[in-house]
Amino acid sequence: MAHLYLMRHGCLLPNPERRFIGQSNVPLSPKGREQALFWREELSAIPFCRALCSDLTRCVETASIILEGRNVALETHPALRELHLGAWEGLTKAEVEARFPCAWEARGRDFWNYVPHGGESFAMLERRILPVLENLLSSAGEGDNILLVAHAAVNRVILRRWLALPFSDIFLLSPQYGSCAILDFSPQERDWFSLP
Repeated sequence: MAHLYLMRHGCLLPNPERRFIGQSNVPLSPKGREQALFWREELSAIPFCRALCSDLTRCVETASIILEGRNVALETHPALRELHLGAWEGLTKAEVEARFPCAWEARGRDFWNYVPHGGESFAMLERRILPVLENLLSSAGEGDNILLVAHAAVNRVILRRWLALPFSDIFLLSPQYGSCAILDFSPQERDWFSLP
């Protein structure tokens, strides 16, 4: 079996208005760096053969802290970026409702397929990230340990596929800042992440 250490980046700077961040480049907070330092120590005995992350700052910083002192190259992938919210990014829910009448309700009716203006749906996100996962699994060997640091929506999609949950259950999965899930798989199971 190979092992995928699926992490969400650490905490960000405060966002009291709960503005949508999406693919905006927001750095880690001091707490987020502390979380990464915790995992650097906690995972110090795990010999990672590969390490991947989103190319957004918060993931690169988290992964770099965890890998400090190791001889493992960090591979950054734009395909692992957070869900792109288009014109909604930087806005609050109230501002979205004011600027895009009925859009919030439309997304609620079909969040898996709804596309914010200039953004992407969860279905589009899945199609973006699954080829990276399929390639990763197909190249993994027995006993390999792989670190992957990404975002809440990305990790939800990966875990949904892993657990074979319906689309409607995706928000039952709630990867917290600085959390880690360990997924064990055999290289033959890469079809779990194949596109239909």
